[in-house]
Amino acid sequence: MVISNKYKKIAILSGGISDEREISKMSASAVHVALKESYITELIDVDNNCLKLISNIEEFKPDIVFNCLHGFFGEDGQIQSLLNYLKIPYTHSGVLASSISMNKKFSKIYFKNLGIETPLEINLNNLNQINFPIISKPICGGSSNDLVKLNNLKQVNEFLNKYKNRTDTFMFEKFIEGREITVGILNNDICGIMEIEFKNSVYNYENKYINLAKHIMNPNLPVEITNELISQSIMVHKSLGCNCVSRVDFRYNQKENKLYLLEINTQPGLTLNSLLPEMALSNKMNFFQLCEIILRNAQCEEY
Repeated sequence: MVISNKYKKIAILSGGISDEREISKMSASAVHVALKESYITELIDVDNNCLKLISNIEEFKPDIVFNCLHGFFGEDGQIQSLLNYLKIPYTHSGVLASSISMNKKFSKIYFKNLGIETPLEINLNNLNQINFPIISKPICGGSSNDLVKLNNLKQVNEFLNKYKNRTDTFMFEKFIEGREITVGILNNDICGIMEIEFKNSVYNYENKYINLAKHIMNPNLPVEITNELISQSIMVHKSLGCNCVSRVDFRYNQKENKLYLLEINTQPGLTLNSLLPEMALSNKMNFFQLCEIILRNAQCEEY
């Protein structure tokens, strides 16, 4: 049964120009398969030719754009600005929520202003004063690419030498020992709480997409921690103005009995191995129904 009857033609954005291009194509393909029997759908491959993208969108004349792009251009406010200009409703969050969430430095400041605990940011100008281990993070990257745990000065220097031409694109934080917990939000409400177990101490690209991690729905946590996960996730999602769907990632340090908010993702993956579809399924919601809810909340911002 089609919920979003006012939408007939759906353009699904695929690919993109970030290093998450292949993940985006996987998400877009899954969405296309789910929707093509109920809608007129068109997969639009996005590359670095913006004029071609505009031409393809205008030629198809979609009622709505389903944004499956990840990373640079796709979830940082740029494609959102373009679709606002074209006055076409699109899925997921708008310009401001996307741009803040994508930038880990900006979002970290935002979380702190909400009174939410985040890992301590490390200044590499004082190498001799670092309390190891620490972790590297691309400031505007996704899919946990280049997420590296650094245990000593030797590893820091090796990392800096490897990325010497773009060290300013990284930030560094105190590594938080503990359990990886993620909270899914759908229809602006909690969709599920999941613990992620993996082989090493960092939930990186390899553990997400190659050596698949173990996913545990509704993990055994202290009641006060579960309540905190829910309240902080909803607070961040709503105060940023995220639209319909997001995923909020935490580390839970059991020794301290303390949560640390890592980041919010406004474009959660929609691949066969992604977390949000698994959470939805645990709520007896199939993939088509998940896509329908995201479609139903599509919007175009006006300024």
